Amino acid sequence: TVFRGKHVETSEVHAVKVLSPVYSNDDHFRGRFESEIKALLQLDHPNIVKLISYGQEDGNLFFAMELIEGNSLFQMQKRGHRFNWRECLQIAKDVCMGLRHAHDRGIIHRDLKPGNLLMTDHGAVKITDFGIAKSFGSNQNTGDNVLGTMDFMSPEQAKGEPVTFRSDL
Repeated sequence: TVFRGKHVETSEVHAVKVLSPVYSNDDHFRGRFESEIKALLQLDHPNIVKLISYGQEDGNLFFAMELIEGNSLFQMQKRGHRFNWRECLQIAKDVCMGLRHAHDRGIIHRDLKPGNLLMTDHGAVKITDFGIAKSFGSNQNTGDNVLGTMDFMSPEQAKGEPVTFRSDL
């Protein structure tokens, strides 16, 4: 669950993602949450939501990240927004620049979709939700599970085959 949080000392407002207590003791979900933190620690780019802090409080894992006041592309589409060609080019440019940064650091997102692309109030797009990201060279085997959103995943990912940076493209 993602909450809007205000730092008690600095008064800065951030998004705070908390792993549900139901899943905190589940190794699989805990591992995915920790994997997202590990991925975000390596990333610092204007087109990727920035990690601010992370930790554990009362047994609950959490991390604080940059709060984006805009909407996801999914939310915009759902409300009937039709992107013109200039918007589409800018979105593609922003996503590609963010992906280049992640890929240069060996991180494959594996779940790019309109719901994980946030548009700021200034029209820039930021990639979020690195919950199933993988590092190049790490074990790509997910057992009998295929991770990702079926409508948006690459064919090799849908087949449970190893993914590369091309899978994000």
